[in-house]
Amino acid sequence: MSNLVTRAVWGALFVVVVISSFLVGQNATAIILGFFMTIGIYEFYRFFKYSKLVKPLIPIGILGGLGLYITLILKDLSLFNFDIYLFLIPLLFLPFISIVVRKTAHPLFDLAITFFPWIYIVFPFFLMFQIFNHAIPEQPQWVLILGLFIMIWSNDSFAYLTGRTFGKTKLIERISPKKSWEGAVGGFIFTILAGITYCFFIGGDFLFWIVAAGFVSPAGIIGDLIESKFKRLVDVKDSGTILPGHGGILDRFDAVIYAAPLFYFLILLFY
Repeated sequence: MSNLVTRAVWGALFVVVVISSFLVGQNATAIILGFFMTIGIYEFYRFFKYSKLVKPLIPIGILGGLGLYITLILKDLSLFNFDIYLFLIPLLFLPFISIVVRKTAHPLFDLAITFFPWIYIVFPFFLMFQIFNHAIPEQPQWVLILGLFIMIWSNDSFAYLTGRTFGKTKLIERISPKKSWEGAVGGFIFTILAGITYCFFIGGDFLFWIVAAGFVSPAGIIGDLIESKFKRLVDVKDSGTILPGHGGILDRFDAVIYAAPLFYFLILLFY
């Protein structure tokens, strides 16, 4: 099977799983996002597998990140009544004991890298669930989150196709040598068109979807560049191999990880 066919098959499967979870409902969305998030945290720690400088607390990082995600969702859904600080205080402060008990060269670096995915990965994935859970009167529950992913996928796909066809001017060559300004402009234009088309089909707020598309496109590119920078710092090509032809989960979610907080901010402004 050629790489192009492999990429298409696994890409389609990934899209089907993501969209199906949105259509099934709240529980499926929370579980699928949590599943991908957990893999993403693991992939991030794998960046430092061979590092002599940084040794993150991987079990604590993964379990703590997943616990934080679950706690935030349960609290958001009002499924328990205890004070969230009863969980957050030990979660945030107990790992500092590792400075005393671990024999590593740079314990502060270890802690910083351990905590970092909780902001970079856990928080955006929780906001994706918040976007799903933000109801708009007379529209399906999934309308906002699906629109976000459609715009992200449109931006990624058409930036790649436009850049491959017309790309000559490098965007930021030292970070991502294959990205071009022509590709970025092509992705932006088609993201705007995707937002307009989606708005037309769902009967949504035209101004919101235009503004959202205008912000999501550059935010997605920045998210992609941020992850590319991480990979260059640790000298790896892909974040993982779970999706043949695509790389890892972080490779698939890098754009939406950065775009989701901005998209949710716009939701709060408009709705």
